[in-house]
Amino acid sequence: MIERPLQFAHAVTHEAHADAVRRAVVRHAGQLCDDEALSGRVAVVVQEMARNLVLHANGGEMFHYQDDERLELLAVDRGPGMADVARCLTDSYSTTGTLGAGLGAISRLSDRFDIYSQPGQGTVVFAQFRFRPAPAPLLSAGLCTPYPGEEVSGDAWAVRDNRVLVCDGLGHGHAAHAASGKARQLFLQHDPALPLENLLERLHRALASTRGGAVALAEILPEQAQVRFCGMGNIAGVLHDGRSRSMVSGNGTVGYRIGRIQSFSYPWSPDTLMMLASDGINTRHDLSAYPGLARRHPAVIAAVIHRDFRRHNDDATVVVMKHA
Repeated sequence: MIERPLQFAHAVTHEAHADAVRRAVVRHAGQLCDDEALSGRVAVVVQEMARNLVLHANGGEMFHYQDDERLELLAVDRGPGMADVARCLTDSYSTTGTLGAGLGAISRLSDRFDIYSQPGQGTVVFAQFRFRPAPAPLLSAGLCTPYPGEEVSGDAWAVRDNRVLVCDGLGHGHAAHAASGKARQLFLQHDPALPLENLLERLHRALASTRGGAVALAEILPEQAQVRFCGMGNIAGVLHDGRSRSMVSGNGTVGYRIGRIQSFSYPWSPDTLMMLASDGINTRHDLSAYPGLARRHPAVIAAVIHRDFRRHNDDATVVVMKHA
């Protein structure tokens, strides 16, 4: 497990940007995998995703995330969207006079592919490449972007088996980044049998040498039909299963001053979706306004929420977990 995953955002408004993104993603992928065939597939998929942003949406953003198990790509736009996604996936269909092989090629060359589009709202395209098998029964993904103008995010997130961490370092910039990074490192190294309350207490002690931050920990226990949540500060935890339920977080700043540490249990089913978000994401949203979104891959869900509800005056993180 690498200590900190790589996650990058790229603005794509010109075909020259597509070439630059392709080179960057292939270079970073090469740090973890020397499979030339995989690198070739990644290069084609990145190029097609980026070109589609320029040709069909008048530009957008590409995100790529990688750890020691996977590389994930997201193309996000606010373009015209697609009324018939299935038709757009056929190789012979094109709306711009091109060969019309873009989405079909992305789907075939990826280990996992997903897409969500609404006419007039935009499109999110997801492609995943695996460096090793993924036996886990739970799927997870997140997006983490910095305060505009900052090089690093003051937020951090991590998933370990059935546990999730989101940390929002106090403020933004490098000092906040150091605090959240320390929380993430300790989370990835902790004993998974440690109760969430004890883990949060350890995080509190560890972050005393930093400026501290808000922290949320969640643990999904499918065999018990439960999710446990332990939070301190303004990280929102929300469960969606046809209705939305907010999970309770305590008051305080981890690493500085906190109140009573307490965890809470909530019902969990195979249809439940869990979302954790820092306060850079406006959580006053209704998934029912996005028909079918809850059935999509967590990366697609996170990208749509990040696109439509990000506040541009803070670091912004959203993490989604659901059954595979």
